[in-house]
Amino acid sequence: MPSLADWRSVTPMLMFCILTFATADFTFGLDTGTFGNLQAMPAFLNEFGERNAAGKMILNTNRKSVMNSVVYLGRMVGVFIFEPATERFGFKMMFVFLCAVQLIAVVIELTSKEWIQFTVGRVLTYVTIGLIEAVIPSYSAEIAPAPLRGFFAGLFVPLQSSVGMLTSGVAKAFATTQGKVGWIIPITLQGIPSLIGLSLIWFTVESPRWLLSKGREEEALHNLRRLRNQRDVDAGIPEAEIEAIKSAIAYSNSISQGSWMELFTGSYWRRSVYAAIMFMAYEAGGNQFYNAYGPSFLVEAGLGSKTFIYGIIVNLFGAIGSLTTILTTDTIGRRPLCIIGSASLVLWDCLIGAFGGADDITTNTQKQNIMVASFILLIFSTKVAFATHSFIVTTEMGGVRMRKKLMMVGAFHDVLWSFLTAFFTPYIMKSIHAHIGFLFAGIAGIGLLYAIFLLPELSGRSLEEVDELFEKPRFRWGWQYKGVVTTGAGAQIANLERHDAAAHADVETGKDGEVGQHIVEVDDDRKY
Repeated sequence: MPSLADWRSVTPMLMFCILTFATADFTFGLDTGTFGNLQAMPAFLNEFGERNAAGKMILNTNRKSVMNSVVYLGRMVGVFIFEPATERFGFKMMFVFLCAVQLIAVVIELTSKEWIQFTVGRVLTYVTIGLIEAVIPSYSAEIAPAPLRGFFAGLFVPLQSSVGMLTSGVAKAFATTQGKVGWIIPITLQGIPSLIGLSLIWFTVESPRWLLSKGREEEALHNLRRLRNQRDVDAGIPEAEIEAIKSAIAYSNSISQGSWMELFTGSYWRRSVYAAIMFMAYEAGGNQFYNAYGPSFLVEAGLGSKTFIYGIIVNLFGAIGSLTTILTTDTIGRRPLCIIGSASLVLWDCLIGAFGGADDITTNTQKQNIMVASFILLIFSTKVAFATHSFIVTTEMGGVRMRKKLMMVGAFHDVLWSFLTAFFTPYIMKSIHAHIGFLFAGIAGIGLLYAIFLLPELSGRSLEEVDELFEKPRFRWGWQYKGVVTTGAGAQIANLERHDAAAHADVETGKDGEVGQHIVEVDDDRKY
């Protein structure tokens, strides 16, 4: 957990910027939570379902598969336009764009008469979501001081989970409603965060790191002064931080321009593989199963309208898990939390597979309770493991030069595994029912092995330190990262961000424009 001294560096302007961008996280949570509930609500089924042989309105397997999976094509579009668009237009304009797209999507959904038009609206919403999951943590990481970077970059996860409680509460209120109002109100709510965000974004500041990359040094310094507290401004900390960031950017650019091909060379290919594994374990380890099919699965298991009450509890535990994670990840570390969370996921997936597939699940209260408890703890464990850390660690691993590109790699795999899980789950469940939990347990097991042996510990490191950690040497076991002492420009930036008054940044540029390495001794035993 960040210390009190760390929190003293937080200013009202910093919090305003973080929270304004975080309004987009509510959009993320509203859509993912709402549609899972709609599939179990009579109002939605009456409008977009079809009558089965027993005379009951349902979404057939094919329609359910398409409506849950095709939306990830939109998410992939959002993922791919993030890096080039943000590089050109900056974070603020990208936020305006994603809010506008979301409002258009809501209008399309609300005016739908057929399930195909409704799905088109959701595809547009997922363009927004693809941008949100990359833009928001990246912006937060760029403006936050190093000791609080993990907290602010991961803040969107508990916010998303908290909104899930709202969606479950709304679903409970309309659980028996037959008319259109039962699905129109939940969809309308999805436009409110975008309206709030659009009204506030003009008062935020652009990322100083992005401004420096565009040569806008005066504006970058002005923004950084607004983000840091008065004590640091008076001490000249923002000026020193700007110089250190400039030097780090110049050094990175002098080596190469950060092309896409670099993701398959040097240490970057390993970072790309790490990001892919984390997002696979996150989405295909059980999380996406509950988001897309959890409510309808519980209804079919005989829980009826109680499903939405349990949904509130599930999202409450998800919010608690993610909030606990971002408050402790910088103290306990990324690795212990991911190991504990992944091991727990394997257990809960197995229990769902064992008890949810019982022949008497619709009448056996004890087995129903075990299954519900397993879903609750599964979402909690997901938040502790990779739901939060996939975004935090991927953002960290990219360093300064490749952060956006590596985040796109992670987001691509997030989309890929979400699509595969959403598309194939209805067909697999049609054959093996709840025993699909054992399949998810196997994938969660892969995540556990990764967390134990490969996951790098980067808590407390500056973005500029990361390249040095991965390059010298090029391979380390996950537990070896923590004790490494860095000596380059990144260490100076981390020192400045930690407000260490005894250390001083001394940035020099060599004849070839490269930043020399400098070591500043602090108390004779601490080196940067």
